[in-house]
Amino acid sequence: MIQAIIVDDEELSLISLEKKLLEFPDIKVVKTYTNHEHVLTDIKKEIIDVAFLDIELVNVSGLDLAEAILSIQPSIHIVFVTAHMEYAVQAFEINSADYLLKPVISKRLQKTIHRLMEKKSVTKTQETGIGSSANSPLTIKCFSELQVFQNEQLVHFKTAKMKELFGYFLTYLGTYIKRDILIDHLWPDEDYKKSKIHLHTCLSHLRKLLDELGYSNCITFANQSYSLTLEPIHCDVIEFEKSIQYLTASQKIDIQHIEKSIDLYTGTYMELNGYQWAQAKSQEYHQQMMFLLNKTIEYFQNIDDEKTLYYLQIQLKLNPYLEEKVKQTMKLLVKLGNRFKAIKMYKDYEQMLLHELAIKPEENLVQLYNSLLK
Repeated sequence: MIQAIIVDDEELSLISLEKKLLEFPDIKVVKTYTNHEHVLTDIKKEIIDVAFLDIELVNVSGLDLAEAILSIQPSIHIVFVTAHMEYAVQAFEINSADYLLKPVISKRLQKTIHRLMEKKSVTKTQETGIGSSANSPLTIKCFSELQVFQNEQLVHFKTAKMKELFGYFLTYLGTYIKRDILIDHLWPDEDYKKSKIHLHTCLSHLRKLLDELGYSNCITFANQSYSLTLEPIHCDVIEFEKSIQYLTASQKIDIQHIEKSIDLYTGTYMELNGYQWAQAKSQEYHQQMMFLLNKTIEYFQNIDDEKTLYYLQIQLKLNPYLEEKVKQTMKLLVKLGNRFKAIKMYKDYEQMLLHELAIKPEENLVQLYNSLLK
């Protein structure tokens, strides 16, 4: 038996749809609403299979109400009811179970109920565990490129925008993000109405994917804002942030902890994905990495020349314009018997400054170079 609710602020339309649904023995109308305000409270208490929603509700969009419902019960199927074909197309685009045009025809309604019965049958099969396997925590890599793995298998996203939306949520994990901010950052050049539909579509696909991966009810919607909560997961950025917090709070230098943190940073934050909105976060992690490298170089410079050189070279890969670090590296190369490498390093640095900035190295570095030629 399919448990259903109907939400429509036009009472005649609501009564008409309820009467038509009563013709079908496989569906039970649990409750009807002419005011959407009580819907969200009630579905926290009731197990509902399908919500028939009028898209054009007073004071709220049916699309927004659908998002709020799905954030509470993601398994609910949404059937939009509208008098306008334009809205019916939008409803289809956001991956609703179905849509119905007013006035609702019994023959068309029968197709909808048949479709809902099929979906309920599939859900029941999944719940019994037939054909399914136990889900393990996700492993998420954000440095260099956003990649998601489960059981060592790469997780594929249906669209690039769906993956980008996941990346945005992950960047602000556990924080409510205003819908308009998401739209502005992910679809900056699109018409607002179209962008809103794109967002709903991506959210629908993302919820479905996360549910398949074992993370149900993880995207919530409140006050025109969305939030993602994922537990448990293994994520390089989360581990990196925890390390920074620990090292900032600690009075002692735990060099092994620092080295592990440095190993996590395999490249610029989501660099290969090319997300413009990620640049600020990328710069933040870059600065934190430079802080860790400075601490590590400072620790090793009087006790281990090889390790000092190793971390200096990492630092110069991240920022090749650090002239003091270039000088320190050249001196260390000479100390380790690599004078020719030190000379080559200076020449490469000199050429880089000339071609990219049209400037010359500082005089003290030039003097060091000249001393190596003698």
